[in-house]
Amino acid sequence: MAIILYLAMTAAEFHKNNSAYPHLAWMACHFSSYGTGLSNIPAQLPAGSILMVNDRIPVSGHDPQRIAAQIEDVTQQLQCNTILLDFQRPKDAQTLAITEAITQLDACVAATPAYAQELDCGVLLPPIPLTTLPQEHLAGWNGRKIWLEIALETYRIRVDQQGNQRLHADEKWKNYLHQDQNLHCHYGIELQKEYVDFHLQRTVEDVAALIHTCSDLGVCGFIGLYQQFGSCCHSLAQDTALPQS
Repeated sequence: MAIILYLAMTAAEFHKNNSAYPHLAWMACHFSSYGTGLSNIPAQLPAGSILMVNDRIPVSGHDPQRIAAQIEDVTQQLQCNTILLDFQRPKDAQTLAITEAITQLDACVAATPAYAQELDCGVLLPPIPLTTLPQEHLAGWNGRKIWLEIALETYRIRVDQQGNQRLHADEKWKNYLHQDQNLHCHYGIELQKEYVDFHLQRTVEDVAALIHTCSDLGVCGFIGLYQQFGSCCHSLAQDTALPQS
């Protein structure tokens, strides 16, 4: 079975770059600001694309059945193969009702963990932190279709007498001399008198290895931002044996 990394594109990115890569995710349909349905619904997508719905605009009296009908129409017309419900706001009853209505469709649906744990659907998991083993991140979702967000990340962990804390990356730090093949990241160590900084980075090379590991652990699909991977998707495809455009 082919391993595919889908690139999530905004409407503007899609209209400018839609022919550059064949495995796309529309980012995203929103709850309408002026009605009870969805807005930003795509008029065209390559067959086999992913339709994403997010809660960037808060839910407020929206109609679950109307939204489900809109999604059913667009996925059938555009031959979308998966619906990803990327709901990031705190869990609420209205969004749960909308999610439940969408999961009743004859389609592959995955939702973020807060909603997937209550419904019979796939799960959309956030990127694996640089300090977390893949099997730990995926634990608890056996038997579900797992979609995993993939990201290029860089940050540092400072350890001192008070404990440890995560800090923003030091842009001047370039000495990622070591590689952890279990965590799939590169790292460097900075020793100071009062603290130690562990600089962590996940590169394209690390992402390629991570995708293979997670595929072996049962992840059925991967999704990353076009903003991060658009310029390196051919290199990533070569490193991972992903289909190339």
